[in-house]
Amino acid sequence: NLGNFFVGYQWVRNRNATTTPGTMPADAQRAGDFSQLGTPIVDPKTGLAFPGNVIPQTRISPQALSLLKLYPLPNFSGPYNYQLPLVSDTHQDGLNSNLNKSINRKNQVFGNFAFNSVRSDTPTLLGFTDRMDQLGLTTKANWRHFFTNRFYGTFAYQFSRQATTVTPNFANKENISGDAGIPGNDQQPQNWGPPNLNFVSITPLTDGNQSVNKNQTSAVSADMFWNRGRHNVSFGGDFKRQQFNVISQPNPRGSFSFTGAVAGNDFADFLLGVPDTIQIASGKADKYLRGGIADAYVTDDVRISPSLTMNVGIRWEYWSPLSELQGRLVNLDVVPGFSAVAPVVANNPVGTLTGAKYPDSLIHPDKHEFQPRIGLAWRPFPASSMLVKASYGVYYNTSVYQTIAQQMPLLSKSLSVQNSAADPLTLANGFNAFSNLPTLFGIDPNFRVGYSQNWLASVQRDLPGALIVTATYNGIKGTRGVQEFYPNTYATGAANPCPTCVSGFAYMTSNGNSSREAGQIQLRRRLHNGFTASAQYVYSKSIDDAALGGRGQGTLLVAQNWRDLGAERGLSSFDQRHQATLSGQYTSGMGIGGGTLMSGWRAALFKEWTLLTNITTGTGLPLTPTYFAPTQGTGNTGSLRPDYTGAPLYNVPAGVFLNSAAYALPASGQYGNAGRDSITGPYQFSLNASLSRTFRLTDRFSLDLRVDSTNTLNHVTFQNWNTTFGSTQFGLPNPNAANAMRSMLTTLRVRF
Repeated sequence: NLGNFFVGYQWVRNRNATTTPGTMPADAQRAGDFSQLGTPIVDPKTGLAFPGNVIPQTRISPQALSLLKLYPLPNFSGPYNYQLPLVSDTHQDGLNSNLNKSINRKNQVFGNFAFNSVRSDTPTLLGFTDRMDQLGLTTKANWRHFFTNRFYGTFAYQFSRQATTVTPNFANKENISGDAGIPGNDQQPQNWGPPNLNFVSITPLTDGNQSVNKNQTSAVSADMFWNRGRHNVSFGGDFKRQQFNVISQPNPRGSFSFTGAVAGNDFADFLLGVPDTIQIASGKADKYLRGGIADAYVTDDVRISPSLTMNVGIRWEYWSPLSELQGRLVNLDVVPGFSAVAPVVANNPVGTLTGAKYPDSLIHPDKHEFQPRIGLAWRPFPASSMLVKASYGVYYNTSVYQTIAQQMPLLSKSLSVQNSAADPLTLANGFNAFSNLPTLFGIDPNFRVGYSQNWLASVQRDLPGALIVTATYNGIKGTRGVQEFYPNTYATGAANPCPTCVSGFAYMTSNGNSSREAGQIQLRRRLHNGFTASAQYVYSKSIDDAALGGRGQGTLLVAQNWRDLGAERGLSSFDQRHQATLSGQYTSGMGIGGGTLMSGWRAALFKEWTLLTNITTGTGLPLTPTYFAPTQGTGNTGSLRPDYTGAPLYNVPAGVFLNSAAYALPASGQYGNAGRDSITGPYQFSLNASLSRTFRLTDRFSLDLRVDSTNTLNHVTFQNWNTTFGSTQFGLPNPNAANAMRSMLTTLRVRF
C-alpha cells in the first residue's frame, strides 16, 4: 500500500485593464500663468501678488521644471482632467501536493507541499511601471498515533518561506533626482527615481521603493484528542520561530509636500521650488527581525444533557516582541511629559534620561495572554425546534509586534522638517543636513497587547414553508488599542509652548479602547424543489479612539491633538450602520421533484443547471474631513481637521456630494472641531452571480462547466469621496476607489 498521493499544478495568466483618472497641471499653470484663478499668487520675496497672477519664467525653479516633465498633459475636461487605461499583468504558477499513508492500525502519516510563484507588473497614472516578484513554499509533515481507540495525538512540523522583491520603474535606469539637481537623497542605482511630491489640487507624484523581503517560519505542534463518556477533550500546543528579513529604505528619495502656505496655491509653491514640509530617511536599509511564538490550549466539548451542549476552554498565547539580529533597533527614552527625549539602542539598552533598562526588543514582553472561552447550545423546549446559542471569549491581538518592529528604525537618520525662517526649504536644499532626530518613531516600552471581549447570543426557530429564522446579538469590547500621536506639537498660529522640547516624532501607546454592537435577523429557506435562499439584515454601530476595532482591525490613526486623545473617539473606519444581503440558488433538477417536466433534447439542454446569485447593499463607511497642512512642530501632514460651521453637509447640487460650506479653517491657535469619521460615505452595492453544470460524458468521464460573474449589472459604486477641505475635488467621488467593472470567468474541468 503506497498510500494516497495527489499533485496539482495551477497556471494563471491575467491582464487587467482599468481606466484611471487624475488631475494634471493645466498648460497655462505649467508656464506660471495663474490668471484664471480668483486667488492671488503671492511672491514670497515681497509678500505681494505677482503682477497679473503670473510667475516670471526667471523665478520658476529649474528643479521644478525638470520634475514637471514627468507629468503628462491633460487629455480630458472637468475636475479630473486626465484619463489613462492602465493594464496590469500577472503571471502565477502554483504546485500543490499531498500524501496520506496508513502504516498500521495505530500509525498514520500525511503531509503536503505547496509552491507558488507570482510575477506582476503594475502601471501608474504617470506612466511608471513597478515590478513585483514573489516566490513562496510551504511544507508540513504530520504523524498521527492512536494510543487507544479513544485517545490519539497528531504531531507536526511545518516550514514556510516567502521572498518578495519590488523593483520600481526607475531603479538602475535613470537618476531622476540627480539629473534634476536635487541633492541629499539616496543616489544609489537601486534607489534612483524622483522624490515624492504631494499636492492638494493635483495628482501626487509617487513611485515605489526598492525592497527585498524574505520571511521564514519553522513550527512544531502537538494536538491531542481524548474521548471519555460525555466529554471530548482537545489539548495541545505550538512553538514557532519567525524571521523577517527586510532590505528596504522606507523613504530613500524623500518627499516634498506643497500646501499653498507660501504663494497661496500648492502648484505655485512647487514652481517656486518652496515646499512646506520634507521627509527623508537614510542609513542602514537591511533589517533582520527575529521572534518566537508559543501557545497552549485545552478545550472540553461536553454533552451535559440531551438538550444542552457546552464547549469550555482556555488558550494561552505568547508572541515575543521582535528583536533585530544585530541589535540595531532604536527606540526613544522619554521623561514624563515628553519634555526631554533621547534615543536608546538595542545593543546599548540603558536609557540616558531615565536610566531604565530595556530588553533587546526595546519593548518589555507581555506574557499574560490567557484567553478563556465558553459556548453553549440549548433546546429549551423538547417538542420545539427552537435553539438557543450563546458564547463568550477573549482574543488578544498578539500579531501587533510585527507591525511595530517594522516601524522601528535602525541606526539611521530620518528627517521631517517644516519650512521656517530657521530651516528655509527649497527643492534644491530640502534634503541637506538639518539638526534632526536619529529616529522619528518611539513606542512605550511598557506597551501591552490589546485584546477584545466577544459575546454572542442567538435564537433560531423553524417556520412553515421550509423556512428558518435566526436572530443574533453580537457585542465586542476592545481594550488596550493602539494609539499614536505627535508629542510637543501645537495648533497652527499658536506660540510654541515648549521651544526647548524635541518634536517631529510619532509615539505609540496602548491606551485606546473600542466597542461594537450588532443585531442581525436572518430568514433562510431550506433546499426544496431545487431552490434555496436567504435574506439577512444587520444593524450595527462601532466606536473607537484607536486602531483596535471590533470587526477586524481599523486603520492606524494619528491624533490631531496629542494632549486631547479623547477627541479622536468617533465611529470606527469600518462602521456600516445598515447592511442587507440576499442570496439565492436554483438547480433545475431531474423529473417532477426537480421542477423540469422535460425530456429529449430539451431536458438535455435545460436540466441540472445551478444558478447562484448574491446581492449585498449597505450604507456608506465613515470618512474624516481633513485639510492639507503640517502639524506644527513636525513635517507631517494628514491629521488636522477643519471646523464644522453648522451648514448642512449633504445639501448640495447634483454631481457634488458634500457641501464645502459646512467646513472652515480653524481659528488661529485652535484645532478644528470636526469629528473624526464624521462623514458618511457613499452607499455600497454589489451583485455577483454564477451558472454551473456537470455533463456526464461516460461512466468514467465528466465535464464541469462554470461561469462566474462579478458586478453582473456593471453598476458603479464608489468607496469614498474626497474629504480634503480646500481641494478642488472636495465632495466628489474618488474615481480611483470605484468598484471593478463587470467581469466574466468561464471554467472548464474534465474529471475522470
